[in-house]
Amino acid sequence: MRTPRRRLDPADRRRELLAAAERLIRRRADQVRVEDVVAEAGAAKGTFYLYFATWDDLLEALRNELFDRFEAQAPEPVESLDPIDWPATLRGMARAYIAFNLEMEGLHDALFHSDFARNRPVPRHRGGPARLAAMIRAGQEAGAFGPVAPDLTARMIFAAMHEAADAAREGEDLRDVTAALDTLMNRALTPEFAP
Repeated sequence: MRTPRRRLDPADRRRELLAAAERLIRRRADQVRVEDVVAEAGAAKGTFYLYFATWDDLLEALRNELFDRFEAQAPEPVESLDPIDWPATLRGMARAYIAFNLEMEGLHDALFHSDFARNRPVPRHRGGPARLAAMIRAGQEAGAFGPVAPDLTARMIFAAMHEAADAAREGEDLRDVTAALDTLMNRALTPEFAP
């Protein structure tokens, strides 16, 4: 006797498919197929295509969801009456990024270092470098950072953050990794070190 299929609200069904894909891709990265996702979600294969025209559409939705989660976990500072400690804020974002990167497991490669990522690059406004550049500009306006080129410096710092996450993933002590990254960011951005 077959178990009756659950009727879900379309938004809930879409979330369920995304959650199933996330669980599987975390564990098996690029070995996941549509059939695996619908089996994990307890849905019919045709249901997948009601929500995602292609596999890449699912990956893009999953990547956007991850960006939203990161932005909720590490929100940008908001204006306040108290001055913002921009170096500490930047260090906090770097630590949040490293932790988030390590938590992604197989999702990281599938969403950021695959054919999908090359065919559908991260929109400039969503990527880490854009967020870092905005923080550098705000820190410069507050006098906390030196006169560096914000966009290029952000790209370099983001590359260092990515390498820091890779080093931690490969077994380097996380405290040593973050200390080295802090030193690099401090030297890149502190006014007295700026060219």
